[in-house]
Formats: sequence, C-alpha cells, structure tokens
Amino acid sequence: WLQPKRVVVQYGKAAGIELEYTEIVDGKLVGTGETIHIEADQIFKAIGQTFDLSSLNSTGSTVRLEAGKIVVDAEGRTSLPKVWAGGDCVGVGEDLTVSAVAQGRDAAESIHRALMMMAEAPVAAAE
Repeated sequence: WLQPKRVVVQYGKAAGIELEYTEIVDGKLVGTGETIHIEADQIFKAIGQTFDLSSLNSTGSTVRLEAGKIVVDAEGRTSLPKVWAGGDCVGVGEDLTVSAVAQGRDAAESIHRALMMMAEAPVAAAE
C-alpha cells in the first residue's frame, strides 16, 4: 500500500526513496498524503513485462509452462537442461523484487554446484 513519490538524491547519488501510503477510495487507489522515507543507495524500478520463449524453444525442446509461467524446481531449474529461471516469469513465489533476487541467488548457487560437479567429473579416456 505504498506508492513511490520521489527518489532522494544527495551529491548526485541515490540516498533514499520517499513513498506515500495509499488506500482504495471509490474503487481507485489514491494517496493518503502520509509519506515514509527509506534510506537506500540503490533503487530498482520494477516494471511489468512479458517474456519471449522463442530463443529457449528454438532447439526443438520446449520449456514446460503452467498458467503462462515457467515451471522450475526449488533451485530454479527448468525442464530444459542447463537452463534456470526466476522472477516474475516463473510460477513460484510472489511477484516481488525481493523474491526475484532470492530466486536469482538460489539459481546462482545451483548453477555453481552444477559447474563444480562437471569440473570434478572424470574425463573419459579416448579409445
């Protein structure tokens, strides 16, 4: 129930964000006039978007979808080998930046483990 009002800048850099509380009045979301300031040195604008699966599906394999979202396991792996996904294109968690960042971290850790396993696997001798 907060809407951004302005980015606070000091010395040419982000220093925080001012947000206004909102409420529903006559079916519309409106500001209450009451604001809050949150200190921050980085601010990301989240935007709604759609994703194009054509590059993933160009190999003849298709990524599994449910309700228009990519299906992933607990580590972010998709139905395609060596492909992870997270954020608002997947069907787990909430559509929040914080959730997307956590999913990215989890996927990065899973990718690291997969690469380490590949590096440790014995190389088959050529016959």
